[in-house]
Amino acid sequence: MRRITKGPEPEDLRTWRQTEVPENRTYDNMPKLAVKRQMLTEQGYLCAYTMQRISTTDDCQIEHIVPRNQDRSLETAYGNMLACSPSNRPGSRSQRGRCPFGAEEKDQARVDESNFVSPLREDVERRFHYEVDGSVTHLNHDIAAESTIGILQLNHEQLMDLRRAAIEERILDLETGLTAEEAEHLSQTILAADPGGRIAEFCLAISHVAAWYAGMVGGGN
Repeated sequence: MRRITKGPEPEDLRTWRQTEVPENRTYDNMPKLAVKRQMLTEQGYLCAYTMQRISTTDDCQIEHIVPRNQDRSLETAYGNMLACSPSNRPGSRSQRGRCPFGAEEKDQARVDESNFVSPLREDVERRFHYEVDGSVTHLNHDIAAESTIGILQLNHEQLMDLRRAAIEERILDLETGLTAEEAEHLSQTILAADPGGRIAEFCLAISHVAAWYAGMVGGGN
C-alpha cells in the first residue's frame, strides 16, 4: 500500500460538527461528499488499499479503518476514514457484485496494530513488496503485514492480474526494453502526481518492479 498523509478535516465536516445538535452527529448525517473530495485529493485519486484508480466521488466509498461496529466514537473521525473502491451507491453494488478484495472484503473485521497495517502509517511502504507477477509480499516476518494481506485479500487473482497488466505495460511490454537508468528513473517518477493531482494506478507496484528491473539489467543482481 502507498502511504497516505491526511490533512485537517474538511471545513464542511468541521462546521457540521460544530453546528449540528449532538444527537444528529452521526455518520449517516455527515457531509460525505466534502469528505470524499478531500480524501481523493490526499490519495492522488487512488483507492487507499488497492491503488486502483478512483476517477470521481461517485466511484468510491468511505472506508473506516477501525470499523464502526468496533468503535462508534470514530465513525465521524476524519483520521479514521479513507476513500476506497468500489462505490457503494445504491444500485452500483448489485450490478457489479461484491468485490472480493479491498474494503469490501475487510468489511467489519476487527483490526488493531497487531493484525493490520494502516496506509496512514509512516512505515507502510517499507512493510510490503510488490513482485513482477503482480503479487505482494510482507517483509521481515511482519505478522501484521501478513495479516493485512489476508484481511484485504491483496493477492486475490483478479487484483494480481490488474497489477501485473500495469507492470507489463510500463516495464515489460516495451519492444526495446528499458535501460537501467530509465527503469530507475521510472521507479522514482511513477510515485509523483501529475499536474491534476492524480498518481498512476498501482504506482508502488510499478516502482518496486522498476527498481528490481534496473538492478537486473544493470548487473546489480
